[in-house]
Amino acid sequence: MKKLSFMILSLCVISIKVMAQTENVFPKDTYWTSPQKPYVDRRELYLNFCAANNNDGSRDGVFSQVARLELGLPVNENAVRGTIAVVGENKDCNDFSVGGLVRLLYLDQNKHRLSEKLRDELEACLTNFKYWWDEPEKDAQYRCYHTENHQGLYHQDELMAGQLFKKKLFKDGRTGAYHINHAKLLLDKWLSYRVRFGYSEWLSNNYLEVDLLTLSNLYDFAEDHDIRDRAGLLIDMTLYEMALNNFHGVFGSTHGRTYNRSLTGGRQEATSSISKLMFGAGIFNSPRSLGAVSLATSSYRCPSVIENIANDYGQTIDHKERQSINIDDAPRYGLSYNNELDCHLYWGMQEFINPDVIAMSKRISEKYDVWPYRDYQHYEQLYADQRKQFGKIVNPNLDRYALSEANIQTYRTRDYMLSSVQRYRPGTPGYQQHVWQATLGTDAVVFLNNPGESTPEPTGKESSPAYWAGNKILPDAAQYKNVLFCIYNNNASDHQTYSHAYFPKSAFDEVVEKGNWTFGRKGDAFIALYSQNTTNWVTSSNGEQNELRSASPQNSWICEMGSRSQWGSFDSFVNKISSGKVKCDALNICYNSPSAGSLKFGWKQPLSVNNKQLALTGYPRFENLYGKTEFASDRLAIKYKNQTLVLDFNKNKREIR
Repeated sequence: MKKLSFMILSLCVISIKVMAQTENVFPKDTYWTSPQKPYVDRRELYLNFCAANNNDGSRDGVFSQVARLELGLPVNENAVRGTIAVVGENKDCNDFSVGGLVRLLYLDQNKHRLSEKLRDELEACLTNFKYWWDEPEKDAQYRCYHTENHQGLYHQDELMAGQLFKKKLFKDGRTGAYHINHAKLLLDKWLSYRVRFGYSEWLSNNYLEVDLLTLSNLYDFAEDHDIRDRAGLLIDMTLYEMALNNFHGVFGSTHGRTYNRSLTGGRQEATSSISKLMFGAGIFNSPRSLGAVSLATSSYRCPSVIENIANDYGQTIDHKERQSINIDDAPRYGLSYNNELDCHLYWGMQEFINPDVIAMSKRISEKYDVWPYRDYQHYEQLYADQRKQFGKIVNPNLDRYALSEANIQTYRTRDYMLSSVQRYRPGTPGYQQHVWQATLGTDAVVFLNNPGESTPEPTGKESSPAYWAGNKILPDAAQYKNVLFCIYNNNASDHQTYSHAYFPKSAFDEVVEKGNWTFGRKGDAFIALYSQNTTNWVTSSNGEQNELRSASPQNSWICEMGSRSQWGSFDSFVNKISSGKVKCDALNICYNSPSAGSLKFGWKQPLSVNNKQLALTGYPRFENLYGKTEFASDRLAIKYKNQTLVLDFNKNKREIR
């Protein structure tokens, strides 16, 4: 009885402690400053925060129970059963749930806190799961196997389950030992693609947490040392990307895939808990974050070099990086268009109907009854029509889902960050690609898009492209340090042709309009946004003015960033920028920037700075003041002050010099 009373008292203390830590779930910006506590304390705070979420039997609710197991607290087995039931429904994203369930089982191997009954139920769940499209069972409901984050997670799920139940027969009639070998073949490819090409879902503030779940499970539990070591190095690489592209905990970069809820300020980003845990900057906003819980319960530790870079806001970082590849470059990297395993990469890039890939895509769809609703014949006919009219395919970029080569520029100063993907498929259909963003604070963020919806969606509804996330038609964009151009060239006869800026007035200390410019100040950070055509503020249903809209289907925008240390005062910034000469000739722009000089850019025309053309494609894998790594390299060296971190993927070794 005393023991039970003590346990209840302990739980009450933890609940009070967590409530005290999180009573302001969305606190002031000072909460975001770097790092307030060392990692061991941040880890304890986060695990306790998760542990208080004790009755969640949702798809991801098991991750709170993983945290409780790690802390030595009683696991709510009914909540775990709720997640098992989600897996049993065989719906899309149940591979996320399986990733948490296998983590729970592996951690319990040393803790022995789960009942035998629950362990039996977990075994039944995992041995009855369909791990890949080549298994004989037909899917009753749609399941997404193909995107990059799902691919890695399915393969990891299969490996983990196979290792746990090597001699057991799975639902497909094969043993766990078979599933180990099957998963290792596919994982080897997936891991190699990440090493060589990065993530096609570049810098996603939603899906990197799924990738980090995959990599954490592999790092902690894979029996194959090669897989385990590569996974650890890829966690390093992923956190390095996050470190370079965060501004005081806001993952304010361009994103390959994102959603409305993750864009309008940094408070609801799925990666925020990861950033707070690993770097100390951000907010613990989810007690069931796939990536953060996995890292908090892992033996993995972030190298100090990467954590220091994440928090080195006093340095001005002019950073370039490249992610993913163009399909027509595949042979350069030894990849075939007719090999099913290579096609997994193209499907991970969501390049299903590219003319080089469509024949193999169709074969896979028909062979495994996967993606049966995609109308391949429609696109084959479109390509045939192009060949008939022009003698060749002149437009292979018909797929809005496609995530091909992304050349990324991020400019981070003490006061602000500006990030963009350069000249990314301009004029083609878009999906969830977030082309650029200016970040001045937690809520003070500015970006543009061509909306895919006529009104902001209700909470929980995810359309793509949406009112703020993604673009119906992608613009042409280019950035030089603190100045960015973004040109929309939409068809006036289409629905939702306008472009608009997310510019939340209430998040800024001052907002001023002068001529075609709209200016904002947040603390000592300044932003200027120019529109070629007239803009109007749109008031939302709750009375807020977050939207600056240009009704014209064709419009050229300019963004320039500055700070008090550079300009002396906000008034000086406003006066100097607004007096700078801007000339827009159709879709060509000439801008005499007071800070950057004479800049020229146009629709599919070069970017030039002071009459010198700058390359917008073919970037290195990474290039910044911390080092340069060529694209597709198997070695990454990161130098910070007197330390160099070397990630050698050829030897699968991390070295600190």
